[in-house]
Amino acid sequence: MDVNLICSNNLKTVLKEILLNRNITISSDASICIVQKGFELQKNKISIVFEIESLNILIDYLDDISPKEDIKRNMITGRYNDCYEIIKYEDILYFEGIKNEVFCVIKNKKYKIKEKLYQLEEELINDGFIRVNKSFVVNIAKVTQIIPWFNNKLLLKIEGIDIEIDVTRKYIKDFKRFLRI
Repeated sequence: MDVNLICSNNLKTVLKEILLNRNITISSDASICIVQKGFELQKNKISIVFEIESLNILIDYLDDISPKEDIKRNMITGRYNDCYEIIKYEDILYFEGIKNEVFCVIKNKKYKIKEKLYQLEEELINDGFIRVNKSFVVNIAKVTQIIPWFNNKLLLKIEGIDIEIDVTRKYIKDFKRFLRI
């Protein structure tokens, strides 16, 4: 499928990666246009107009129209300040749930994401992510140490940062099975 992309240069970089990961090619000759609100619509073409605030809805729509087996799910979209960025799974240290919001943490940034922890737990298990307590899903490849702790808990030290995340009793059995320990 081909689309024409009409948007700001900052957003174009993000959208190009999103489209390419869904096997959607960008062509100025395409009869379907994805247009950021405020940009000019092209005549005699079908336009999908979106606002920056509804970018996640656009991504969901692109997922729906893309063949499921062709979508490369090796990245997630996060919001930092007022910008959206593409974050590769390999760069993610962990996901953290705080109240009703979920954040994706890399070394020096914390991105707000739309997914819920239970969704991430289910979807990313085959990508090396595992739920360790009610507030955290960690990238096991970023764990540098596993320390036995009181009350049959474990503490995880994460690469490049000074926080420790505990594996609670509720999740310890699945955690050990995941690591085959």
